[in-house]
Amino acid sequence: MLLICRRFCSRSIEEVFPYSTVKVFRKLPKVQADDPPAPADPPDPVLKKEVENPSPEYRENAVGIQMLSKNLFDQIFKKSKTIGNVDKKNILKHVAELKRHGIQIGESPRLDDVTLKLPPMKGNDVEEHFRIISNEQCEPYKNLIKDLLNDPPPLPTEWSFQSGWTRYEDSGPKAVDYPEEDALVFDIEVCMSEGSAPTIASAVGKRHWYSWVSPNLIKATSFKHVENRRYTLDDLIPLGQKSPKIIVGHNVSFDRARVREQYLLEDVGSRFLDTMSLHVCISGITSYQRAILKSNKEMDIEDLEWSAQSSLNSLAEVYKLYCGKDLQKEPRDIFIKGSLDDVRSNFQSLMTYCATDVVATRGVLGEIYPIFLKRFPHPATLAGMLELGSAYLPVNSNWNRYIDEANLTYEDLDIEAKYHLSRRADESCQLLENENYKNDLWMWDQDWSVQPFKLKKAIRKANRNDGANPSNPTTDSGEEINEEDRLALKFKYLYNTSQLPARRQLLPGYPAWYRKLCTKPDIENWTPGASEIGTGMQVTPKLLSLCWEGYPLHYIREHGWGFLVPFRTSHPEGEDGLIPIQELVKKCPVVETEGEATADESLDAMNSLWKDVEQNLSKRDYYRKAKKDKTFGKYTGTGVWCNTVLEGCCWFFKLPHKNGPSHRVGNPLAKDFLNKFSENVLTGEGTAAQRVIEIARMLSYWRNNRDRIMSQLVVWLPQESLPEHMQRDDNEYGAILPQVVVCGTLTRRAMEPTWMTASNAQRERVGSELRSMIQAPKGYKIVGADVDSQELWIASVLGDAHATGMHGATPLGWMTLSGTKSSGTDMHSMTAKAVGISRDHAKVINYARIYGAGQNFAESLLKQFNPTISDGEARSKAMKMFALTKGKKNFRIFAGYEEEYRKRCFSSYEALKIAAANGRSVPEMFEKPRWEGGTESAMFNRLEEIAGSESPVTPFLGCRLSRALEPKIGGNEERFLPTRINWVVQSGAVDFLHLMLVSMRWLMGSNIRFCLSFHDEVRYLVKEELAYKAALAMHVTNLLTRSFCSSRIGLHDLPQSVAFFSSVEVDTVLRKESSMDCKTPSNSHGLEAGYGIPKGESLDIYETIKKVGDSDISQWEWHQRKV
Repeated sequence: MLLICRRFCSRSIEEVFPYSTVKVFRKLPKVQADDPPAPADPPDPVLKKEVENPSPEYRENAVGIQMLSKNLFDQIFKKSKTIGNVDKKNILKHVAELKRHGIQIGESPRLDDVTLKLPPMKGNDVEEHFRIISNEQCEPYKNLIKDLLNDPPPLPTEWSFQSGWTRYEDSGPKAVDYPEEDALVFDIEVCMSEGSAPTIASAVGKRHWYSWVSPNLIKATSFKHVENRRYTLDDLIPLGQKSPKIIVGHNVSFDRARVREQYLLEDVGSRFLDTMSLHVCISGITSYQRAILKSNKEMDIEDLEWSAQSSLNSLAEVYKLYCGKDLQKEPRDIFIKGSLDDVRSNFQSLMTYCATDVVATRGVLGEIYPIFLKRFPHPATLAGMLELGSAYLPVNSNWNRYIDEANLTYEDLDIEAKYHLSRRADESCQLLENENYKNDLWMWDQDWSVQPFKLKKAIRKANRNDGANPSNPTTDSGEEINEEDRLALKFKYLYNTSQLPARRQLLPGYPAWYRKLCTKPDIENWTPGASEIGTGMQVTPKLLSLCWEGYPLHYIREHGWGFLVPFRTSHPEGEDGLIPIQELVKKCPVVETEGEATADESLDAMNSLWKDVEQNLSKRDYYRKAKKDKTFGKYTGTGVWCNTVLEGCCWFFKLPHKNGPSHRVGNPLAKDFLNKFSENVLTGEGTAAQRVIEIARMLSYWRNNRDRIMSQLVVWLPQESLPEHMQRDDNEYGAILPQVVVCGTLTRRAMEPTWMTASNAQRERVGSELRSMIQAPKGYKIVGADVDSQELWIASVLGDAHATGMHGATPLGWMTLSGTKSSGTDMHSMTAKAVGISRDHAKVINYARIYGAGQNFAESLLKQFNPTISDGEARSKAMKMFALTKGKKNFRIFAGYEEEYRKRCFSSYEALKIAAANGRSVPEMFEKPRWEGGTESAMFNRLEEIAGSESPVTPFLGCRLSRALEPKIGGNEERFLPTRINWVVQSGAVDFLHLMLVSMRWLMGSNIRFCLSFHDEVRYLVKEELAYKAALAMHVTNLLTRSFCSSRIGLHDLPQSVAFFSSVEVDTVLRKESSMDCKTPSNSHGLEAGYGIPKGESLDIYETIKKVGDSDISQWEWHQRKV
């Protein structure tokens, strides 16, 4: 066996690919008994460090991380065993690893102790406490759901065509105010041509069927108020205010948005369960899998198994997956394309269609709900989903003002942009003279053909006196004719000449490209000139003389937008071309080359590449790049080589697309490229071009989001439904129910297209103050917080628990807990400093890596952030970053082979060759590979261990991965591994959110109303007198949630630095930070001066306790009532 290994190790390096350093394995010499033992490491001073002026509340762990104040530890972890005699050797090992990464223990600032009296915890520990309170919150709804798992009553044979609700009994239909049953499966249909209000609905409970018909359908009237964006409670469906009540539907948020009681200021206690979200939890799929299911192509064998476990999200597909039956959806077209008359004419069949959807939804519920409870056993998951489905956004009269202001600002700026573009188009027309366009670097390829001016054919020579009339013409009867007829007679001779156009032409004599920008004068509101021009038109970048890295932009249909790079000073000898190469050479540097490379030159270039790359990238990647880049490194910009040479003198490079080189750029003035102007990568010529680009940046947000924002279903509340103190207010009040899919992605993240993707207000974005238009009613506050570094903490604490069993004992854990931005010791600052990039860029790439992105993605981000760096520099930085953070993936040989091979680490290539030399597979000879040497190695080892297990579950609530991605499905453990790693972190964050919602409900009871959760933010609506208590409850919620998560992974303690939010916002509007004034082009005066809205308060834990005036939460009135 040793001979085989020696033969392998002695092979020529040219026979081994890719290149790897050759190692010769020899047996270790036996250690002699008289050899002196290696000296032990001296004790580290950190083990003996004493805190100056220690407080009886102060606590820290063995690596100097400040832990919870003693009073909090005793209340939360009172029956948990703390670490006793810690193994000093392990501590020294952890400390040495921290120091190796430049971390100096003991330099972190000490935080003040926090003293709080929490309400009595339920159960023996924090884990049992959360199980009990979660059960208390969801058990009433779970009991109601059980009533819906049996077969429904039979469908009515005929539906009652009367306004409002009808209940179907054995004795016949009966009109009711609303369904009295507390558990319903519910479906609504909307005639889209008549607005967003419901048209018909059906529901079924345990005992009866119900139908609802809109009064507008009965009266045969359209929704006239739709144009004014006015909906009231009378347009909606009542379901009653009895609590608890559970309503089940497929994509039920659509139905909830049309339920009357949901818009009332006080929460009525009804909750909505979405079968689509349950399906996504159990059988969610990736975008790749979705594309496979949508395509009609035959699936590969490896895709057949997972596809049998999942489906697309529509009710028809889900019903077929779980119930094995088809669902007819053709009648839906009437609601999409038809009118109220069409609905009325087909009422019975459409009502049956609606009820059939209810039957299908109930069938899906019966199959999917038991599976859900088995795969998601902790009650906090269901309780959190039900809470997420009750989102509520209050608005007032400022909502309509905001839309009007945004539209007006948009129109003004759009007119200005069109004016500048029209002038540029008019100026460009002058290039037609003497064919000067042939020398223009942008307009040379446009259609400069003109229409000749066609005149009438001459029938006979015109006579000036023909048709002339006397100065006072008269009719045959001698009466004087009117002025109009007189003038017609006077100039009749002109119609007989050849000086009039044969027909009305559109701008004869103007180039064809210009005529496309103009309208015919016979249309209404006609304006002369290039009135149809806009920033989205293909000619616009050329009119603005846009350049990328100084090279003029050019468009090729199959490649999209790119730019021209000259490599000759003229066209090839004997050839003509259209490209103005002489002008191009004057403006742009010529990339000198010596023509096509010879075979020897190509080999030299390939060999030089091998010297500049790391071992872990394959030959295939570099061979492909070297083969395609025919500039041989002469051009080092960010353009994408697409193997296109124009007229033998220019290369055409595609503009880099954010989704990769295979995608085309359709518009260089689109949102993704606007930032390139400020970086001087993309430039225009003249002040007009700069102004158009500036306007394009301003308009991008409103252009992309206007339709979604203006289509929001805003329901205005009548005065009598408001509290008394609000009825005396001149303001109008209403609400929006965001249509949140509570588990909309594979990772169970909630989805909503408008509010969950809304950005913060930006000074140069029209309408970007959207979030701040969610404003608390008079007498209320919006209270919430941004969970600090949520995913980063989750990932780091998993690594800490798995590798060291101690908070902050891994480099990533320490930087997360004790590192600070100001001192440059946090994760992002240290990565940025080591690699040589900005902290902001490092932060984005760090999170992308934690989410499972690889080195190639990091390279693309680096080039996106800094387009001026070369591919090689981006690759080098990405490699350095991954080596520093993720480390190196090493293989260790099984114990049985130690006599033949020295026990050490092997690369994947070395492990493969050694296994092959021994006639075995890698898993037969080597343990599973592990990451080593990086700041994040421990974290990635734990994430991959969870993701690679047979049935991956989240570490906090034990939620299972989708059946479509479990490793046993498809038989390939490595398939979808990056997606599963991403799932561990992201789905763990969803567990965190669900726990927060449960804790907040326990602490505040019915005194809060959930508004929305987006990104890592959570917001609640609360009465003004309880706002500071709600803020303290938010801080305690963070404390209890992180304590639960730590306890679940074996860490029965919590660092003080992450125990509380850095700040909780107490505000009257929805904005990320209460100090933001949200100035934008459409809100130029800001919220304070423009709307009279003052700044809110940002309170840390110490300020919050001071505002509340009492640190004893157990004495709050509602907690006293429970006692």
